[in-house]
Amino acid sequence: MIGFARLGLTGHQAAKLGYAIGAAHWGHGYATDAARTIIDYGFRELKLHRITAAIGPDNASSIGVAKRLGMQYEGRLRDHVFTNGAWRDSQLYSILAPEWNDTAG
Repeated sequence: MIGFARLGLTGHQAAKLGYAIGAAHWGHGYATDAARTIIDYGFRELKLHRITAAIGPDNASSIGVAKRLGMQYEGRLRDHVFTNGAWRDSQLYSILAPEWNDTAG
């Protein structure tokens, strides 16, 4: 397995996007392709209105994926997740269905 992408439903017509690619496979566009596919599925098939992604501030590659997909920066979530024994901030990105339809055709 190379990695995964998922949508977690969070409310009325809303979901959180998550994705991870094994380090041996970084740099090949897999995260962008997987995220694009699942975002498209979310908007076209699940009829979602909003999809968000919470990304670690130091994860430049993942932030790049979100930006390439047309996601907008919304702000910083302070002490958002507890991982590896410490609290970590996240940067929140989102895209709305009308924005996706404009960029995805």
